[in-house]
Amino acid sequence: MTGDAAARWAGTVVPSWTYRWLLPVVWLGAITASFIGDTGRCSAEDPSVCGPDLTFSFGVIACFASLVLLWWQPIVAALAGVLFMVLDLRYDDVGSARVGWSVYGVLCAALLLWIFVSRRSQRSLSARMPRQPVQVPPAARTGISGRLLVAAALLLVGAAALGLLRWMDQREETHIRRAVEQTAVAKATNADGELVLQLPDGSSRTVSVLDDYDTGAQVPVLVDPADRDWVRLRAEPADNTFWYTVAGGAGVLAFLFVLRDLRLRRARPRRSWSGQGLLVRIDPHVSAAFAVRSADGTVLLGFLDSELDDDESDLRLLEAFSALDEEEQADAPAKLKREWAETLQRYRGHALLVGDLVEGSWPTLLLGGQVLRPVSPFRAPRKLPWRGETVGSLPVDIEPQDDAPAAAAIEPARVVPTLPWEVPLRARAWWSLPGLIAVLLAAPLAVGAFANWGQWFAAFMATLAGAQLVHSLGSRALFRVTATATDLWIRTGWTDQRLSWRSVESVEVEDEAVSLEAGDDWHVVGGIADKDLTQVAAVFETLRLRSRTGLPEEPVTRRLSPVLLINAVYVAICVLILALTRWNPF
Repeated sequence: MTGDAAARWAGTVVPSWTYRWLLPVVWLGAITASFIGDTGRCSAEDPSVCGPDLTFSFGVIACFASLVLLWWQPIVAALAGVLFMVLDLRYDDVGSARVGWSVYGVLCAALLLWIFVSRRSQRSLSARMPRQPVQVPPAARTGISGRLLVAAALLLVGAAALGLLRWMDQREETHIRRAVEQTAVAKATNADGELVLQLPDGSSRTVSVLDDYDTGAQVPVLVDPADRDWVRLRAEPADNTFWYTVAGGAGVLAFLFVLRDLRLRRARPRRSWSGQGLLVRIDPHVSAAFAVRSADGTVLLGFLDSELDDDESDLRLLEAFSALDEEEQADAPAKLKREWAETLQRYRGHALLVGDLVEGSWPTLLLGGQVLRPVSPFRAPRKLPWRGETVGSLPVDIEPQDDAPAAAAIEPARVVPTLPWEVPLRARAWWSLPGLIAVLLAAPLAVGAFANWGQWFAAFMATLAGAQLVHSLGSRALFRVTATATDLWIRTGWTDQRLSWRSVESVEVEDEAVSLEAGDDWHVVGGIADKDLTQVAAVFETLRLRSRTGLPEEPVTRRLSPVLLINAVYVAICVLILALTRWNPF
């Protein structure tokens, strides 16, 4: 694919800001207009005004689907927007709402038309580009995917919602059969917005209401003589139909997940098939997907999330994407970074794209002898009015520097300190230990004070915040690295990690740490004083070499550290204070 052809293809893409940003703003405007224009009052003569409305309950699914799905499946969201416009024009008598949803529905219809024309143009341009015949090997069995599990869980949620609805309706019918009508007087509205009613017998009831009622107004109510706590306003019957919304929404989402899973399986046939490959360039992207560009690399076409047929190779590739993340790189040993870069380099270069080059399609990538199967649909770059997504996040050069000098070998120390040896660390911040002691003393007092004042939420949050501070400050103040003749102990938070010297394959000095390679894992020992880095690495190398006795390697083990004990004691004290305050207030 040439740069000119790719530029024409990219020019047909619907800018993502139109459905990811513009339409949500219009949706908010439409729903605001609906609330502002709705001035209807609940009526005892016509309880249906504020009572159950089955049509509205199902219509709300389309309303919120037209917003929620815009970032995931814009076509489905636009269809839902058009559907809700039709329902609103048919059943809504609020003028401002009809105007607002008409504007939103027309924009959704325009988006649908634009997407249809865009993808038709993309398919036409892609069909005219030169291709070459290829043979795609069969894909492995997909099995039960996460999407199917999520769909099953959503169906269970929907079934539970319908069961709860049936139970609530039956209970309400029982109360209605026993209820008698009375006229109550509205006394006041409390701080929670609930209406305080005085019944003819002089007793008071508090009910949640939708409408506003003036103080002193007479309000017809239904009272159940067999249940003193049950009361209903005649103008506001119980409305449990929102559970239909929950069940219907869960069903719609389950259906969409199943459809997405079927598309995935269709894109990964379990038999060999012939196709036409389009020459493109792919590059690993920080999003763990592949950036697809024109063959000359000048035009970004989009991104495709793919995986390899070989599970082991795919796992290594997934881990190698960490090389593109600055935070992951900062904590990784140099040797691991080089391995990541070497892995990514094998999946960078010219490839053949087999399938439709259309946004929303599921194409396959052939790179040499490797097959990259799609995991999600191909998507075009995101666009905003002032900028668009580019390959700027891709490194200019991730090839390992073959001509760079190898890391200097660590010379074993001739003299080993007396074992066990506590590794010299940088001076801790002076406030670490005093801060830990201060939190251990002050936090329980704060928890007790809040609980005694009746502020239970504040007391609970103080307990959680104090536990986090104890963990953080304790990890700083009690951090230790201790070397013995057979093991290296590293205290990290709540555990002491034990690494056997027999398992360590190499020792390297990083910028501010010493990294130890053990099998497929790397252990980075930080916090060592800069002037002692080389000496510490030399001692580690000596202990490693001395442990080479031919005995089998030992796995990494852990034991509980004093930090966890301190944290547990703190939490136990706070819980005890809360219990004593609850049952025996001061």
